[in-house]
Amino acid sequence: MLSVEFSIGDFDGQPVVALRGESNLADTPSVASHLIAAVAACGPSVIVDLAGLEGIGYSGLSVLLRVRKWTRQSGGDLPLAAPQQTVRQILEATGLIDVFSVYPSVAEAASSLRQARAWAPQAPRRLRVALVTRPVGRRPACRAPRHPPIGPPPRRGTARPRHIA
Repeated sequence: MLSVEFSIGDFDGQPVVALRGESNLADTPSVASHLIAAVAACGPSVIVDLAGLEGIGYSGLSVLLRVRKWTRQSGGDLPLAAPQQTVRQILEATGLIDVFSVYPSVAEAASSLRQARAWAPQAPRRLRVALVTRPVGRRPACRAPRHPPIGPPPRRGTARPRHIA
């Protein structure tokens, strides 16, 4: 059972994902998939409304960082809006308060995104979702070892103490 609820909406034309509840390690895959889906569907910049999030663990912070990195590579951003005091303290303690754009309200985050979009009209409107697959049953291209295998050192005889007369 998930302890985080999601809702997707918009505020003055800006997409907003609202998180409610408390994020823990068990919720990490679900939080990641929902945030990625929301960002892919709504555009490169999505506001994350943390007003209803009562707590967040390191795994939840990791998800936010990965999604922020993805949005930044696509010309967008992942601003955080209205974090409660406990979430804000965690962001401050980890130093992530300086990494994320954190706003006191969704309205201020939306205003900031609008201003940023006005300055950079060439930014892409939507992210492209890419699937990375590994070839099945294929081995690396290097078939022969570059160095001889490491084995025991060659035997050269036994060491005997010398007596000097």
